[in-house]
Amino acid sequence: MKMTVKNIWFRIGLLSALLLWTVTGCTDKEELSYTSHKIATDSGDCGQNPCAKVKISFPIAEASTAIANQINKIINNKIIGYFIIDPDAKKEESIEKAVENFKSEYLKDKKMQPDFAFGYEADIQGEVLFKGEKLHSLAFSAFMYTGGAHGYSSLTYLNLDPKTGKRYENSELFSDTDGFKKIAEKKFREQEKIPEDSNINSTGFWFENDTYQLPENIGITKDNVILHYNAYDISSYAEGGKTVKIPLEEVRPYLAIL
Repeated sequence: MKMTVKNIWFRIGLLSALLLWTVTGCTDKEELSYTSHKIATDSGDCGQNPCAKVKISFPIAEASTAIANQINKIINNKIIGYFIIDPDAKKEESIEKAVENFKSEYLKDKKMQPDFAFGYEADIQGEVLFKGEKLHSLAFSAFMYTGGAHGYSSLTYLNLDPKTGKRYENSELFSDTDGFKKIAEKKFREQEKIPEDSNINSTGFWFENDTYQLPENIGITKDNVILHYNAYDISSYAEGGKTVKIPLEEVRPYLAIL
């Protein structure tokens, strides 16, 4: 076939389009990776006196895709939520603004009560526990103190779909929730020494309707499914949180996201 200038330019155009499609396709399928972002600040009046201190470390999705942006939005909202002191107050739009508001609220309290003997504290640590094709599981441990007899520690999880950037509801994690719950209750009873034939609340727990329930906070690692009940979920503050780890291989048939 005789090559003409027209044919040559046609082939160059075709190759350019193919190359552009390939690059675009790779970008759309860019693997999500995470880096750690840290914030450390205080109200500026510390010295030897009480003050407001903030320490945060949390993962940021690095891929330049809409999915990464969606995941980062969920993470940001999670962090901002810790700083909501007044449920009726306007929710801040960024972590930085939430932190500044936290410090400002402390300074207001201190001005109104010059003998205010305690500082505010926010210590939030986030990490990626698991990265799979269908699931990214993130953990957030937090300690918040804004006055009173004691602060509050919590451990929570975000389970995210890396293909859509959306957060999984707990019910979406399981293909057989009832089957999983039976194993979880058995593990919980063994750990907390609750006889199998006794009421689940017989040793002082607060399960509603005297019936075992899975916690709101469920995380996943490469080895375990983690069930965590924060203080006040099923027992008093003095009892602290309760964590149950179930080997992944024991419950894999009941999971929908692995």
